[in-house]
Amino acid sequence: MSDIEDIIHGDATPDQIKAIDHIGSHGRLLAGPGTGKTKTLTHRVLSLVLKHSQSPENILLLTFTRLAAGQLRAEINNALNPHSSTMPYISTLHSFALHQILFNSRTVDALPRPIRIADDWEERNIIDEDLKRYLNLKNIGEVKTLINQLSTDWETLRIDEAGWEKQFPNPQFLGAWKQHRNIYGETLRSELVYQLKKQLNQKRDFALAGDYKHVLIDEYQDLNSCDLAIIKELSERGAEIFVAGDDDQSIYGFRYANPAGIKDFPQIYSGTSKMALEICFRCDKSIYSAAEFVAGLDHTRLPKPTRPRDEAEDGEVIILNFRDQDHEAEAIAKKIKELIDSGIAQEKITILLRNDRHSTMSKPLIDAIRKEGVNASLPEETSLDAIREYRIVLSIFRLIASNKEDSLAWRTILTTLKVGIGTECVSEIEKIASGKNIRFSQAVMNIKDDPNSLRRFGQKLKMEVEKVIAAIDQCAQVQEIKANVDTVIDCFVKEDVMRTAIKAYLYKIIDEQAIQDINGLLRELTIASGMIEQETVAGSVNILTMHQAKGLTFDVCFIVGAEDELIPGRNEGEKEGDERRLLYVSMTRARHKLYITYCSKRTGQQTFSGRNSGNPNRTLTRFLADSKIKILKIK
Repeated sequence: MSDIEDIIHGDATPDQIKAIDHIGSHGRLLAGPGTGKTKTLTHRVLSLVLKHSQSPENILLLTFTRLAAGQLRAEINNALNPHSSTMPYISTLHSFALHQILFNSRTVDALPRPIRIADDWEERNIIDEDLKRYLNLKNIGEVKTLINQLSTDWETLRIDEAGWEKQFPNPQFLGAWKQHRNIYGETLRSELVYQLKKQLNQKRDFALAGDYKHVLIDEYQDLNSCDLAIIKELSERGAEIFVAGDDDQSIYGFRYANPAGIKDFPQIYSGTSKMALEICFRCDKSIYSAAEFVAGLDHTRLPKPTRPRDEAEDGEVIILNFRDQDHEAEAIAKKIKELIDSGIAQEKITILLRNDRHSTMSKPLIDAIRKEGVNASLPEETSLDAIREYRIVLSIFRLIASNKEDSLAWRTILTTLKVGIGTECVSEIEKIASGKNIRFSQAVMNIKDDPNSLRRFGQKLKMEVEKVIAAIDQCAQVQEIKANVDTVIDCFVKEDVMRTAIKAYLYKIIDEQAIQDINGLLRELTIASGMIEQETVAGSVNILTMHQAKGLTFDVCFIVGAEDELIPGRNEGEKEGDERRLLYVSMTRARHKLYITYCSKRTGQQTFSGRNSGNPNRTLTRFLADSKIKILKIK
């Protein structure tokens, strides 16, 4: 083997090497849990650059989450750095869509300009609330339902069907939404990928920001119809497509991801080379066998050669049956204490829940675990998102980046600073903006210059806006990204603990994503989805939802509440398939020990969880009812 192949292949297995070195046609890599997919993608980039002499600028690598993008970026940077090579473009699909739209912003006339993506908090606390006010709706849930329907129509491409607007459940809502975006200039994040698809499809002169000859897509099974259309357009522009994923791990049905995407890839892309990774390096034999039983319930799944490594231990898989959730929590806590006393680190243990609305499922578990003197955490990557100080800091960054013209940022600052500017004042500013066909931010500047144009609130608004402008002008003088972060936070956050927490959070994102300026930081903060992104807390037993655990690995895994009333719950048809795959993904998070629990009854608030709400009786999930896993009835 040559020195260059030594570097590229390292200790890769033959099936990994085949995928690493593949070139010349589209490729599909089936990669089950723990088979070394990240390693294979990393070394594939090395092979393209060092062995096949492909320029990194011609390589695009797309992932499903920001955390996955950060992990791959770090791995690939470490691999390429000794060879003085530049980095390929690595991002989430949403970030890629935003990047391309911004690159063509002068010609993209379907969106308000400048392009401004509303983040989750702004969507919940400004857009949803305003649309409720515009339409005189009583319940914010009605607005959320309509926003979700709009997102669904983008993701499924239903919006392209003739007569779509007339078929929309509430056509008045569409008018109110368009009115709001005219005033504030926002674009919803869920629209980004659709708009990229539309531009690529309709405009021959829509220029990509790079000449992408090789496009690698991670977790291909998680893409929906709109996402898949983007990849098809890239292929038609000359890109060689290489996808990695596993139909057994398609669990994002709520965003219309469909395992058919990876199943049908060879039919859609002619000449596709079919590859598969063989060895699961993660799960012990009994865990792998139990998970395969669940996956095998789907007779349409793609066949795979995957098996545990030869030297894998037997491991342990047990189903535990309890009287009720208090009995369950107490026994789990004692078992966790026993495992920690045996030498297993707390962060190597996780508890997975199907869902945890209002902490109904997690609270008794946390209380019982802490009674045993063990730390238990509910990790929340975006826990700062709704904190007043954080929102102000983020809005100041937006005003610096937009030369004080960001309408949503001004709206956030004026209503969050608690200076007596509320809904009535906001409504009056909106009337001025709408009447003059200008943005909210311009209306604010006009009122600052002529306070009498807003009779009751003009002087107060002028005073507060001038204070903010003075602070922005001072902060904007600092250019280096971390120094700029420090300056803004020190100016607007008084409390030391909060100041430290916000700095640490932003520093982490800057480092992970190799961010160079405020615009890059804002882009990452905007396109991240808290529903999917997840990190664990060191020195603690982590309690996660099953969706949040995707991509993570633990020595010991407790799947709590494996009851038919919860898994699949009310889901039927293809949605039942999502639930089965979700259980499979959860089981394969465990390396050595897997404990699956269910209760005969759930009382109190937990009575109302899942199917048959109000009925306390529970049964083992149908996906495990016929398995050979040992069941222990704990007394």
